[in-house]
Order: sequence, then structure tokens, then C-alpha cells
Amino acid sequence: MSSNKTTPVLIADDEPVMRQLLTSILRTEGYVDVRQASDGQQALDVLTAPDCDIGIAFLDISMPAFSGLEVMSIARAALPDCFFVIVSAHSALDNVLAALSDGARGFVVKPYTGQKIHDIVQKFQNRTTP
Repeated sequence: MSSNKTTPVLIADDEPVMRQLLTSILRTEGYVDVRQASDGQQALDVLTAPDCDIGIAFLDISMPAFSGLEVMSIARAALPDCFFVIVSAHSALDNVLAALSDGARGFVVKPYTGQKIHDIVQKFQNRTTP
């Protein structure tokens, strides 16, 4: 089985510090192609592009233009196999349940830690592919 660490990753978050922190953690995990979007519209532009090859998308639940849940809902039609992870500073149960019921494969509460991201990356790498 080939490593998924060559898979392009998208981080969509309106906080530059959070994007940089997650990028740094993902690079530590071995990911080299980490792309960033600073709001929901930029994330949608990347995820709905005809040649999009994003395999994992970390989407902040609260962003300008579109929320992470809205981005995921729209982008899933274009990228049904993408591994969507919703991130939020708020771990309210309704946020978590909404994200997971809408098709997210994971939910991470900020601030990011290496262990939280490692666990999500492991889940992505171990998922069964058709």
C-alpha cells in the first residue's frame, strides 16, 4: 500500500496563526503538499476546481463567506472521496454532531496539538479505500 503522505492537504481557516500551526504539525507528520485558504470562498475555489486533488481537508467551522460545514456540503459533490475534518475552537456537542452527521470524518478542537492531528492522520491513512 502506498503512503498517503504524498496526498495534497488543504487547511481552511481565517486565523493565519492556526493555519501555520496546523501546517507545521502536518509537515512533522510527513506531509509536503499543504495548501491554505483563508476563508470559505477560497476553500471552495480550491475544492471545486476541475483538477482538484486534495485528499484531506481541514475546515474551520467558522469562516467568512462560507462555514466549514457549508464548504464540506458543497465540495463533497465534487470530491466524494475527500477526507473532511472540521475544526473549531468550540467543542459544543451540537457542532460535533452536525459535522459528523453532515459527512465529516473527524472533528478537532483548537488549539491543535500534535497528538490530535496524528490521530486524525492515522484515521485517514487507515481508512479503507474502495
